Amino acid sequence: MKTRHHLILAAISIILWLLYYLLGLSSDYYQDLNNKEKVIGLLMTFFGVLPFIAVIVLTFIKRPFLQTSVWFAFYSSVPIFIFDYIFVGILQGEGLHFLVSHWYLTLVYFVVWIELPVIGKTLEQLSIKIMNQNI
Repeated sequence: MKTRHHLILAAISIILWLLYYLLGLSSDYYQDLNNKEKVIGLLMTFFGVLPFIAVIVLTFIKRPFLQTSVWFAFYSSVPIFIFDYIFVGILQGEGLHFLVSHWYLTLVYFVVWIELPVIGKTLEQLSIKIMNQNI
């Protein structure tokens, strides 16, 4: 994958994290929400927002979809974990306990490693079917 594509994936992940963080400032990074609201937010993220963004990004970058989706999962988890650790763990004094207190963030770090490759593999299979039909 080209360096430019890595930069695009990293930039998209960082911008989305920043937006998520800024939206969460009014609720102490979503801590003031009750568990039902957090679960609804996660479900909307996992089944609406994340697949929508993934399809757009992966289609924009094109092939190989699976490889790109794995890199997107990396940029959507590892740097984001580091940012959360800095802002919640260090600056707010939570340490690594934020992985428990902010459990909804912890789930996202892992779910992207499942969901994004599945979306990438699906796009890859669809593109192969489309190419075979055009032959």
